[in-house]
Amino acid sequence: MTLENLGWSDFFDQNFSIEQAGQGLMAARVWRTSKQIYHVLCEEGSFVARVSGHFRHRARISSDYPAVGDWVAIRLKPGAMEAEIRELLPRQTVFSRQAVSASGTESKSSEQVIAANVDVAFLIASLDGGRGFSLRRLERYLTLTRNSGARPVVVLNKADLADDAGRAADQAKEIASGAPVHTVSAIEKGGVAPLRQYVSEAVTLVLLGASGSGKSTIINSLAGVDLMRTSEVRQTDARGRHTTTWSELTVLDGGGILIDTPGLRDVQLWSGDMAVEETFAELQEIARQCRFRDCRHSGEPGCAVAAAIASGQIEETRLVSFKKQKEEIAAAMRRREHGEKLKHLKPLRPRRKKK
Repeated sequence: MTLENLGWSDFFDQNFSIEQAGQGLMAARVWRTSKQIYHVLCEEGSFVARVSGHFRHRARISSDYPAVGDWVAIRLKPGAMEAEIRELLPRQTVFSRQAVSASGTESKSSEQVIAANVDVAFLIASLDGGRGFSLRRLERYLTLTRNSGARPVVVLNKADLADDAGRAADQAKEIASGAPVHTVSAIEKGGVAPLRQYVSEAVTLVLLGASGSGKSTIINSLAGVDLMRTSEVRQTDARGRHTTTWSELTVLDGGGILIDTPGLRDVQLWSGDMAVEETFAELQEIARQCRFRDCRHSGEPGCAVAAAIASGQIEETRLVSFKKQKEEIAAAMRRREHGEKLKHLKPLRPRRKKK
Protein backbone atom coordinates (compact mmCIF):
# COMPACT_ATOMS: atom_id res chain seq x y z
CA MET A 1 0.00 0.00 0.00
CA THR A 2 1.35 3.44 -0.97
CA LEU A 3 0.83 6.74 0.79
CA GLU A 4 -1.16 7.90 -2.25
CA ASN A 5 -3.59 5.00 -1.71
CA LEU A 6 -4.11 6.37 1.79
CA GLY A 7 -4.87 9.90 0.58
CA TRP A 8 -1.42 11.49 0.62
CA SER A 9 -1.21 14.73 -1.40
CA ASP A 10 1.12 17.65 -2.07
CA PHE A 11 -0.34 19.43 0.97
CA PHE A 12 0.96 16.76 3.34
CA ASP A 13 4.18 16.34 1.40
CA GLN A 14 4.94 20.03 1.99
CA ASN A 15 4.22 19.66 5.70
CA PHE A 16 6.35 16.55 6.22
CA SER A 17 9.66 18.23 6.86
CA ILE A 18 13.12 17.12 5.75
CA GLU A 19 14.05 17.17 9.43
CA GLN A 20 11.33 14.60 10.24
CA ALA A 21 12.49 12.36 7.41
CA GLY A 22 16.10 12.76 8.55
CA GLN A 23 15.15 11.59 12.04
CA GLY A 24 14.00 8.29 10.60
CA LEU A 25 10.30 9.16 10.94
CA MET A 26 7.72 7.99 8.41
CA ALA A 27 4.26 9.25 7.50
CA ALA A 28 1.22 7.23 8.58
CA ARG A 29 -2.53 7.76 8.67
CA VAL A 30 -4.75 7.13 11.68
CA TRP A 31 -7.56 4.72 10.82
CA ARG A 32 -8.96 4.14 14.30
CA THR A 33 -8.53 5.47 17.83
CA SER A 34 -9.36 3.92 21.19
CA LYS A 35 -8.70 6.17 24.17
CA GLN A 36 -4.92 6.68 24.04
CA ILE A 37 -4.25 3.84 21.59
CA TYR A 38 -4.05 4.62 17.87
CA HIS A 39 -4.17 2.31 14.86
CA VAL A 40 -2.16 3.64 11.94
CA LEU A 41 -1.54 2.65 8.32
CA CYS A 42 1.68 3.33 6.42
CA GLU A 43 3.71 1.83 3.58
CA GLU A 44 5.16 -0.70 6.02
CA GLY A 45 1.70 -1.96 7.06
CA SER A 46 -0.69 -1.49 9.99
CA PHE A 47 0.56 -0.77 13.51
CA VAL A 48 -0.71 -0.02 16.98
CA ALA A 49 0.75 3.29 18.18
CA ARG A 50 0.92 5.59 21.17
CA VAL A 51 1.99 9.22 21.35
CA SER A 52 5.46 9.94 22.68
CA GLY A 53 6.05 11.61 26.04
CA HIS A 54 7.27 14.74 24.25
CA PHE A 55 4.06 14.82 22.18
CA ARG A 56 1.93 14.46 25.32
CA HIS A 57 3.87 17.25 27.02
CA ARG A 58 3.18 19.66 24.14
CA ALA A 59 -0.50 18.78 23.71
CA ARG A 60 -2.68 21.31 25.55
CA ILE A 61 -6.20 20.20 24.66
CA SER A 62 -7.91 17.07 23.33
CA SER A 63 -8.01 18.37 19.75
CA ASP A 64 -4.19 18.48 19.76
CA TYR A 65 -4.22 14.67 19.75
CA PRO A 66 -4.65 12.58 16.57
CA ALA A 67 -8.12 11.76 15.26
CA VAL A 68 -9.30 9.37 12.56
CA GLY A 69 -8.06 10.64 9.19
CA ASP A 70 -5.07 12.49 10.63
CA TRP A 71 -1.58 12.12 9.21
CA VAL A 72 1.16 11.62 11.77
CA ALA A 73 4.94 11.17 11.80
CA ILE A 74 5.80 7.85 13.48
CA ARG A 75 8.85 5.87 14.47
CA LEU A 76 8.63 2.10 14.41
CA LYS A 77 9.78 0.42 17.61
CA PRO A 78 12.31 -2.43 17.57
CA GLY A 79 10.63 -5.55 16.27
CA ALA A 80 8.26 -3.41 14.16
CA MET A 81 5.19 -4.51 16.13
CA GLU A 82 4.29 -1.09 17.51
CA ALA A 83 4.93 2.54 16.61
CA GLU A 84 5.42 5.82 18.44
CA ILE A 85 3.66 8.97 17.23
CA ARG A 86 6.09 11.87 17.35
CA GLU A 87 4.27 14.59 15.36
CA LEU A 88 0.77 15.46 14.16
CA LEU A 89 0.88 16.89 10.65
CA PRO A 90 -1.21 20.02 9.92
CA ARG A 91 -4.81 19.22 9.01
CA GLN A 92 -6.09 20.21 5.58
CA THR A 93 -9.72 19.94 6.69
CA VAL A 94 -11.23 19.10 10.08
CA PHE A 95 -14.71 18.15 11.27
CA SER A 96 -15.19 19.24 14.87
CA ARG A 97 -18.11 19.84 17.18
CA GLN A 98 -18.63 20.87 20.78
CA ALA A 99 -17.51 17.92 22.87
CA VAL A 100 -19.89 15.78 24.87
CA SER A 101 -18.68 14.24 28.11
CA ALA A 102 -19.04 10.58 29.02
CA SER A 103 -22.12 11.44 31.11
CA GLY A 104 -23.78 12.95 28.04
CA THR A 105 -23.46 16.57 29.13
CA GLU A 106 -21.79 19.15 26.92
CA SER A 107 -18.33 20.33 27.82
CA LYS A 108 -18.11 24.06 28.45
CA SER A 109 -15.42 24.91 25.94
CA SER A 110 -13.98 21.70 24.52
CA GLU A 111 -13.61 20.75 20.86
CA GLN A 112 -14.17 17.18 19.66
CA VAL A 113 -12.58 16.26 16.32
CA ILE A 114 -14.85 13.82 14.45
CA ALA A 115 -12.63 13.27 11.40
CA ALA A 116 -9.72 15.00 9.69
CA ASN A 117 -8.42 15.52 6.14
CA VAL A 118 -11.73 14.80 4.42
CA ASP A 119 -12.42 15.82 0.82
CA VAL A 120 -16.13 15.00 0.49
CA ALA A 121 -18.84 14.51 3.13
CA PHE A 122 -21.89 12.34 2.49
CA LEU A 123 -24.67 13.82 4.66
CA ILE A 124 -27.01 10.86 5.10
CA ALA A 125 -30.73 11.14 5.81
CA SER A 126 -33.20 8.26 5.88
CA LEU A 127 -36.51 8.23 3.99
CA ASP A 128 -37.98 5.28 5.91
CA GLY A 129 -40.79 7.38 7.38
CA GLY A 130 -39.21 7.64 10.84
CA ARG A 131 -37.12 10.42 12.34
CA GLY A 132 -34.26 10.00 9.90
CA PHE A 133 -35.30 12.79 7.55
CA SER A 134 -34.90 16.18 9.22
CA LEU A 135 -34.26 19.39 7.28
CA ARG A 136 -33.04 21.08 10.44
CA ARG A 137 -30.45 18.34 11.02
CA LEU A 138 -29.33 18.57 7.39
CA GLU A 139 -28.85 22.32 7.83
CA ARG A 140 -26.52 21.67 10.76
CA TYR A 141 -24.58 19.01 8.81
CA LEU A 142 -24.21 21.47 5.92
CA THR A 143 -22.79 24.15 8.23
CA LEU A 144 -20.48 21.61 9.89
CA THR A 145 -19.18 20.43 6.51
CA ARG A 146 -18.68 23.87 4.99
CA ASN A 147 -16.83 25.00 8.09
CA SER A 148 -14.56 21.94 7.82
CA GLY A 149 -13.43 22.81 4.30
CA ALA A 150 -14.83 19.61 2.75
CA ARG A 151 -17.45 19.44 -0.01
CA PRO A 152 -20.99 18.49 1.13
CA VAL A 153 -23.14 15.96 -0.73
CA VAL A 154 -26.66 15.27 0.58
CA VAL A 155 -27.66 11.60 0.36
CA LEU A 156 -31.28 10.57 0.92
CA ASN A 157 -31.12 6.84 1.61
CA LYS A 158 -33.84 4.16 1.81
CA ALA A 159 -35.77 5.56 -1.15
CA ASP A 160 -37.40 2.14 -1.44
CA LEU A 161 -39.29 2.87 1.79
CA ALA A 162 -40.26 6.47 0.99
CA ASP A 163 -43.85 7.59 0.47
CA ASP A 164 -42.69 10.46 -1.77
CA ALA A 165 -38.94 10.44 -2.41
CA GLY A 166 -39.25 13.18 -5.03
CA ARG A 167 -40.84 15.63 -2.60
CA ALA A 168 -38.14 14.90 0.01
CA ALA A 169 -35.46 15.54 -2.61
CA ASP A 170 -37.07 18.87 -3.56
CA GLN A 171 -37.16 19.93 0.10
CA ALA A 172 -33.51 18.98 0.54
CA LYS A 173 -32.50 20.92 -2.58
CA GLU A 174 -34.24 24.03 -1.25
CA ILE A 175 -31.97 24.12 1.80
CA ALA A 176 -28.80 22.66 0.25
CA SER A 177 -27.57 25.99 -1.19
CA GLY A 178 -26.05 24.35 -4.25
CA ALA A 179 -24.82 21.12 -2.68
CA PRO A 180 -25.66 18.02 -4.76
CA VAL A 181 -28.65 15.95 -3.57
CA HIS A 182 -28.93 12.24 -4.43
CA THR A 183 -31.74 9.79 -3.68
CA VAL A 184 -30.49 6.21 -3.26
CA SER A 185 -31.39 2.80 -1.89
CA ALA A 186 -28.28 1.11 -0.52
CA ILE A 187 -29.89 -2.32 -0.21
CA GLU A 188 -30.83 -2.54 -3.89
CA LYS A 189 -28.45 -3.70 -6.58
CA GLY A 190 -26.87 -0.62 -8.14
CA GLY A 191 -28.75 1.52 -5.63
CA VAL A 192 -25.71 3.65 -4.74
CA ALA A 193 -24.59 4.21 -8.34
CA PRO A 194 -25.05 8.03 -8.11
CA LEU A 195 -22.44 8.12 -5.32
CA ARG A 196 -19.66 6.33 -7.18
CA GLN A 197 -18.66 9.51 -9.02
CA TYR A 198 -17.24 10.83 -5.73
CA VAL A 199 -15.21 7.70 -4.92
CA SER A 200 -11.78 7.73 -6.54
CA GLU A 201 -8.08 7.19 -5.81
CA ALA A 202 -6.71 9.27 -2.90
CA VAL A 203 -10.10 10.93 -2.21
CA THR A 204 -11.30 10.70 1.40
CA LEU A 205 -15.02 10.66 2.13
CA VAL A 206 -16.78 10.80 5.49
CA LEU A 207 -20.34 9.65 6.14
CA LEU A 208 -22.36 11.69 8.63
CA GLY A 209 -25.85 10.80 9.73
CA ALA A 210 -28.05 9.66 12.58
CA SER A 211 -28.08 6.03 13.72
CA GLY A 212 -30.19 3.94 11.39
CA SER A 213 -29.69 6.17 8.36
CA GLY A 214 -27.74 3.41 6.60
CA LYS A 215 -24.15 4.69 6.62
CA SER A 216 -22.62 1.25 7.10
CA THR A 217 -24.86 -0.26 4.41
CA ILE A 218 -23.78 2.45 1.96
CA ILE A 219 -20.11 1.68 2.71
CA ASN A 220 -20.71 -2.04 2.14
CA SER A 221 -22.48 -1.30 -1.15
CA LEU A 222 -19.70 0.98 -2.38
CA ALA A 223 -17.05 -1.57 -1.35
CA GLY A 224 -18.89 -4.51 -2.86
CA VAL A 225 -18.27 -6.55 0.31
CA ASP A 226 -19.55 -6.46 3.89
CA LEU A 227 -16.96 -4.31 5.64
CA MET A 228 -19.26 -2.84 8.29
CA ARG A 229 -21.77 -4.48 10.63
CA THR A 230 -25.37 -3.37 10.10
CA SER A 231 -28.65 -3.73 12.01
CA GLU A 232 -32.32 -2.94 11.61
CA VAL A 233 -34.01 0.20 12.90
CA ARG A 234 -35.95 -0.40 16.13
CA GLN A 235 -39.68 -0.65 15.52
CA THR A 236 -40.58 0.79 18.94
CA ASP A 237 -39.19 4.30 18.39
CA ALA A 238 -37.97 4.25 14.74
CA ARG A 239 -34.41 4.89 15.88
CA GLY A 240 -31.35 3.05 14.69
CA ARG A 241 -29.02 1.02 16.84
CA HIS A 242 -25.45 2.29 17.12
CA THR A 243 -23.76 -0.35 14.96
CA THR A 244 -20.80 2.05 14.57
CA THR A 245 -19.59 3.23 17.97
CA TRP A 246 -16.38 4.90 16.83
CA SER A 247 -15.03 6.56 13.70
CA GLU A 248 -13.14 4.21 11.41
CA LEU A 249 -11.26 4.68 8.13
CA THR A 250 -11.44 2.07 5.37
CA VAL A 251 -9.33 1.96 2.19
CA LEU A 252 -11.30 0.49 -0.72
CA ASP A 253 -9.62 -2.02 -3.03
CA GLY A 254 -10.87 -0.11 -6.07
CA GLY A 255 -9.51 3.21 -4.79
CA GLY A 256 -10.89 5.77 -2.39
CA ILE A 257 -11.02 6.11 1.39
CA LEU A 258 -14.22 6.05 3.46
CA ILE A 259 -14.65 7.17 7.08
CA ASP A 260 -17.70 5.87 8.95
CA THR A 261 -18.75 7.80 12.06
CA PRO A 262 -20.99 7.03 15.04
CA GLY A 263 -24.60 8.13 14.66
CA LEU A 264 -24.83 11.89 15.20
CA ARG A 265 -28.37 12.63 16.30
CA ASP A 266 -27.45 16.16 17.34
CA VAL A 267 -24.48 18.30 16.31
CA GLN A 268 -23.47 21.09 18.66
CA LEU A 269 -21.69 23.57 16.42
CA TRP A 270 -18.25 24.66 17.57
CA SER A 271 -17.40 27.39 15.06
CA GLY A 272 -18.26 28.53 11.54
CA ASP A 273 -20.00 31.88 11.47
CA MET A 274 -19.25 32.29 7.75
CA ALA A 275 -20.34 28.71 7.08
CA VAL A 276 -23.75 29.47 8.57
CA GLU A 277 -24.21 32.32 6.12
CA GLU A 278 -23.28 29.99 3.26
CA THR A 279 -25.82 27.39 4.42
CA PHE A 280 -28.52 30.08 4.49
CA ALA A 281 -27.36 31.86 1.33
CA GLU A 282 -30.85 32.72 0.04
CA LEU A 283 -31.74 34.32 3.37
CA GLN A 284 -28.53 36.36 3.33
CA GLU A 285 -29.33 37.56 -0.20
CA ILE A 286 -32.74 38.82 0.90
CA ALA A 287 -31.26 40.41 4.05
CA ARG A 288 -29.20 42.77 1.87
CA GLN A 289 -32.46 44.53 1.00
CA CYS A 290 -33.30 45.32 4.66
CA ARG A 291 -33.55 49.02 5.53
CA PHE A 292 -30.92 48.72 8.26
CA ARG A 293 -27.57 47.00 7.67
CA ASP A 294 -27.59 45.60 11.22
CA CYS A 295 -31.17 44.33 10.96
CA ARG A 296 -31.74 41.37 13.27
CA HIS A 297 -34.95 40.34 11.49
CA SER A 298 -36.85 40.59 14.76
CA GLY A 299 -39.56 43.14 13.97
CA GLU A 300 -37.44 46.06 12.72
CA PRO A 301 -39.15 48.37 10.19
CA GLY A 302 -38.23 47.74 6.57
CA CYS A 303 -37.07 44.14 7.20
CA ALA A 304 -36.93 42.39 3.83
CA VAL A 305 -36.64 38.97 5.49
CA ALA A 306 -39.90 39.48 7.38
CA ALA A 307 -41.57 40.54 4.15
CA ALA A 308 -40.25 37.43 2.36
CA ILE A 309 -41.65 35.21 5.13
CA ALA A 310 -45.03 36.97 4.98
CA SER A 311 -45.21 36.47 1.21
CA GLY A 312 -44.24 32.81 1.45
CA GLN A 313 -40.94 33.31 -0.39
CA ILE A 314 -39.05 31.61 2.44
CA GLU A 315 -40.13 29.51 5.40
CA GLU A 316 -40.03 31.05 8.87
CA THR A 317 -38.35 27.85 10.09
CA ARG A 318 -35.31 28.81 8.01
CA LEU A 319 -34.95 32.09 9.89
CA VAL A 320 -35.40 30.34 13.24
CA SER A 321 -32.74 27.78 12.33
CA PHE A 322 -30.37 30.50 11.07
CA LYS A 323 -30.64 32.47 14.31
CA LYS A 324 -30.21 29.35 16.43
CA GLN A 325 -26.99 28.37 14.66
CA LYS A 326 -25.57 31.90 14.87
CA GLU A 327 -26.38 32.17 18.57
CA GLU A 328 -24.96 28.72 19.29
CA ILE A 329 -21.64 29.53 17.64
CA ALA A 330 -21.46 32.93 19.37
CA ALA A 331 -22.09 31.26 22.75
CA ALA A 332 -19.37 28.67 22.08
CA MET A 333 -16.96 31.45 21.20
CA ARG A 334 -17.76 33.32 24.42
CA ARG A 335 -17.13 30.18 26.46
CA ARG A 336 -13.78 29.66 24.76
CA GLU A 337 -12.75 33.26 25.38
CA HIS A 338 -13.80 32.98 29.01
CA GLY A 339 -11.82 29.76 29.36
CA GLU A 340 -8.71 31.41 27.89
CA LYS A 341 -9.00 34.30 30.35
CA LEU A 342 -9.25 31.91 33.28
CA LYS A 343 -6.05 30.15 32.15
CA HIS A 344 -4.10 33.40 32.44
CA LEU A 345 -5.37 34.35 35.88
CA LYS A 346 -2.83 33.89 38.65
CA PRO A 347 -4.05 31.60 41.42
CA LEU A 348 -4.75 33.37 44.70
CA ARG A 349 -2.30 32.65 47.47
CA PRO A 350 -3.90 31.25 50.59
CA ARG A 351 -3.95 33.70 53.48
CA ARG A 352 -1.64 32.98 56.34
CA LYS A 353 -3.33 32.21 59.58
CA LYS A 354 -2.65 34.68 62.34
CA LYS A 355 -0.71 33.24 65.24
